[in-house]
Amino acid sequence: MHVYLIRHAIADRSSTPDPYTVPLGETGRAQAEAVAERCAAWGIDFVVTSLMRSAQETADAITARLPQVERWDLEELEEMTVDDLMGEPTGSPLVSRWTAEHLRMGRERTWIRVTAALSRVMLYAEANDRERVAIVAGDTVLSMLLLNWMELDWRALERLSFRLDAASSSLVELSDGDPEIVWINRPA
Repeated sequence: MHVYLIRHAIADRSSTPDPYTVPLGETGRAQAEAVAERCAAWGIDFVVTSLMRSAQETADAITARLPQVERWDLEELEEMTVDDLMGEPTGSPLVSRWTAEHLRMGRERTWIRVTAALSRVMLYAEANDRERVAIVAGDTVLSMLLLNWMELDWRALERLSFRLDAASSSLVELSDGDPEIVWINRPA
C-alpha cells in the first residue's frame, strides 16, 4: 500500500483571520490542480481529508479530476483547535496564543484523534483493497502521521520537525505492515 500525505495548497489568509475557514487563493487553486494531476498519475483510489477549508478545496480538485475515487472527510484530521484543550478556560481559539502547557495538551489530544483516525482509514483501505491512499491535511497532522510511522509520538514534535510546504507530498510505503518513508516534502 502507498499512502501519500498531501499538505493542503496555499490559502488566502487575507480573506479571514480564522485558520480553519481560509479558502485557497489563486496560487493555491493552481497548486491543487497540480496535486490532482499527480494523484491521477499515482493511481489514487481513496482520498481522506481534513474538514479545514483549504484541505477540502485541495481534495475537491483531486476528486474533480478523479470522480470515481472514494472520499472521506474527517473532522479528526483537523489541525489543533481549542476543543483539544478539553474545556481549559484559559485557552485561546488561536493556537498562536497558546502557552507551552496548552501546546502540550493540544498536541497530546490531537495525537489521540489523529492516530485513531489513521487506524480506521488503514483498516478500511486494507479491507477494501485500496492500494493508493491520499491523506490531505495540515502540516501538524501530517507531521504526526509521519512520527507514527517512525514509531515516535506527539512528544517528538518538541525536538523534531518536518518541512511540509503547501501542496507538497510525502510517501509512505507499507509492505507487510512495515512502513518505509520514501520521500518527505516533494513539491507540487
